[in-house]
Amino acid sequence: MTENATATDDADPPSRATAVAGRLRRLLRRFDPTLLGLLGFLSLPAYVSDSLSFLEVFEPFFLFFLWFFVGPIVDMVLARGADEETEPTDWLQVGRVREFAVGYLMIPLTFLNPLVMTQDLLQIAGGAASFLRHRGSFPDSESYEQQVPYRLPVDGTWTVVNGSPEREYSHSWIYPNQRYAYDVLVTDEDGRSRPDGASTAVENYYCHDEPVVAPADGVVVDSFDAALEASRGGGFSHPLKRSIPGGHVVLKHADSEYSFLAHLRPGSVPVEPGQRVERGQEVGRCGHSGNSSEPHLHFQIQDGPDFLTAASLPVQFDDIEVEFPGVAHDPDFVPGYDVWHADDPEDDPEGYHERTFLVEGQRVTHAGGGDADGSADEGRTGTPAEPTTPGGATGLVASTLKRAMLGVAVGGVIAFAVGLFASSTVAVGAIAGAAAVALAVRIVAVLRGSTSRGRTGWFGSPIGFAIAAGAVALGIVVGFELTVAGLLGYVLVSAAESRRLRGVSGQPAAS
Repeated sequence: MTENATATDDADPPSRATAVAGRLRRLLRRFDPTLLGLLGFLSLPAYVSDSLSFLEVFEPFFLFFLWFFVGPIVDMVLARGADEETEPTDWLQVGRVREFAVGYLMIPLTFLNPLVMTQDLLQIAGGAASFLRHRGSFPDSESYEQQVPYRLPVDGTWTVVNGSPEREYSHSWIYPNQRYAYDVLVTDEDGRSRPDGASTAVENYYCHDEPVVAPADGVVVDSFDAALEASRGGGFSHPLKRSIPGGHVVLKHADSEYSFLAHLRPGSVPVEPGQRVERGQEVGRCGHSGNSSEPHLHFQIQDGPDFLTAASLPVQFDDIEVEFPGVAHDPDFVPGYDVWHADDPEDDPEGYHERTFLVEGQRVTHAGGGDADGSADEGRTGTPAEPTTPGGATGLVASTLKRAMLGVAVGGVIAFAVGLFASSTVAVGAIAGAAAVALAVRIVAVLRGSTSRGRTGWFGSPIGFAIAAGAVALGIVVGFELTVAGLLGYVLVSAAESRRLRGVSGQPAAS
């Protein structure tokens, strides 16, 4: 491992103003105002029953979610008034003013995309389910013992722009499903993700179309290859994106331990559910699909197969070199290297692996070793899975039910939004229109070069939309109740699917 920390002891002492700005930045890192926004959900029962109208006092707490958009601007202003290297990511030229401005212009399109809005709600519902599943205590970096040794899911030197095992530099602490996630991309020595002066066309980004590999031996439990990708980065995302992760692959490595690799380039995923893969085997290419501001890889380990309802897990990596191009992290904060072994060291001394967490601002390199056949560059194709696989008739039913429940929830969101301004008849028409658009987008995505048919059970979505439209037309439920029913159904099906996959081994059979 290499560590290049910038020396600051001999520098001139900061002025009072810059010191205050730096302390305020760190304070806002530790206290996330968006957490207060969760109190706003206490007001939702008031929409169902007039007797609960007193809960409307909690509605203003929803305004704290605006911190998602205001926070980066505040941090940018404080950074200008603070020392040059107050935070470990200050050396990066990623996510600057222009990108934020473009991203804010994209926000209205997101609010007009009911699929994305519903998935945001599913993250909250999934987080609540995870809270119950873990009995009120999510896994943390000090107590969780990972079951499998992992390598970086990329080769070469990449930069961690988001992610940490602790709250201060977490990818998104408020969402349990992304709490320990990492965003990585390739930068040059100056911290740029594309050459200076180059346009924001996706092909100009250093990481675009770079191979993404399996971080450990496993079996594919989900892959989605028919996503849409915006032709430009710089804050742009595709206006018709159908999902938050875009193109992605989910691999099972052990019971309750899955890897999730997202924002993959459309048409680049060569693996399908039921296929076994080896550590270092290519499973896709880095892209700009889904909820992405520029080409990058979103990577995490999670306790279930479904991104929206699983809880992410803290993960340490083996065979890795780490640099600190900017200000070094607080040594009391950054966990050091651990020594890990699968068996008793006296019986298997070769089982030891040097292992560490990653924190944003670092440049990281896979140092080699541990891959099948000694190389990650051979582009091996997977072999069929053992008889118990994620696919088959049962897997198709589960996928179809999940898509149907998502369709019901999306229909509920549309009915709720339209019902604020128009009649139920208009709401039914809006649901039908959304179903037609979703179907058209899927057809376009497949025709634009997907190498697979995309997610199985896709026909569940039209079924879900039909159920939602029928329920609203008959006056059985209102949009809010329909959304809750769809979200609850999705969470329950995901839980059943996770239980079923416990019989699927992610590791190769013993020889």
